[in-house]
Amino acid sequence: MKNKKAWLIGSLLLVAIALTVVLMTGGGPEIDVVKVTRGTFTLTVEETGYVQPADDFQVQAVQPARVAELLVDVGDKVKAGAVLMRLSSPELVTEIASVRSQLASAEAELETARLSAESLQSELKQAENDRARKKTLLESGALAPADYEQSELLVEKMRKSVAQQEASVNGLNRQVSSIREILNSLETKMGELRVLSPIDGTVLDLPVKAGQVVGSGTVLAQVGADNLEIKTELLSDEIRQIKIGQPTSITAPVLGGQVLKGKVSKIYPQAHEKTSALGVIQRRVPVIISLENTSNLKPGYEVKVTIETLRKEKVILLPRESVRLTNEGKYRIMVVNKNRIEERIIKVGEKNQQWVEVLQGIKPGEIVVQDGSLELKPGSRVQIK
Repeated sequence: MKNKKAWLIGSLLLVAIALTVVLMTGGGPEIDVVKVTRGTFTLTVEETGYVQPADDFQVQAVQPARVAELLVDVGDKVKAGAVLMRLSSPELVTEIASVRSQLASAEAELETARLSAESLQSELKQAENDRARKKTLLESGALAPADYEQSELLVEKMRKSVAQQEASVNGLNRQVSSIREILNSLETKMGELRVLSPIDGTVLDLPVKAGQVVGSGTVLAQVGADNLEIKTELLSDEIRQIKIGQPTSITAPVLGGQVLKGKVSKIYPQAHEKTSALGVIQRRVPVIISLENTSNLKPGYEVKVTIETLRKEKVILLPRESVRLTNEGKYRIMVVNKNRIEERIIKVGEKNQQWVEVLQGIKPGEIVVQDGSLELKPGSRVQIK
């Protein structure tokens, strides 16, 4: 009987010891945890953007004309000065022919007037020589004064004739110069019928067809430079975070897994109203992103733009889901210390969608419950998965 009682007491002691060991070495719910580390914290702004040429030129007609011939197609690479199309203007051809005829007639008349002036100047010189000779005779008494006066009158008459002829030559010179200016202007207009590319680039659009009559100011072609950029439009509330030179990442289905790098190169000075897909009127500010390389992007492609507005290196980071805001407005985490829960209040800095920067209250290497919303009491035992 005593042996049986002793055996029972011994068994109970063993069970108690086993329970104690279990309680000390394990037990409680299994939880996911994270190890506190230092890392890089970033804040970003994301928006859709569109690829466009960094320089985009519209070539316009400078006079009424007809499109005679298109020499390029949309998508063609062209050099500055390349002929994109030829225009025609029968009216201009007729006007140039008429002005050339006027010029030829005026030049012929001018040449006749010059020859006449030269002849008169020769006659004047001869008359002056004759007067000089008669003056000598007059002074020696060998010539009557009346004869000398006749030579004086002839010289005066010849001078007037020369002056009139020279005036006629000057007038004809002005007339010829004026006609030449008109002709040069018309020939310049004729040269403008050859539509040239203003830059090296790609033909983006040809909104006219062969045979079409165009007026002055009509857009004939659009040529984009080969260097591309991204244009995006950010909400006016976000623009305060954006600065020139901030790094950007560009992704798109057409790029596959490739991520292109760029920088904010221009922020427009004012916002404009734009209606969202949901019908909401928003105030948006255009922003230009310059690219380090363009890969296989083309003008008009849609891309995703990620602008890095803040970067902090080697800061203590926790997943956002590990941090909870208490009713008192404090940030709380649950630390796992020797398999027991310890509630701790921390001071946080910057936050993004994934991470929280911790300024005080935790050190690298400590273990924190990943899901801060779990109902775990301080001091309760847990098991780490």
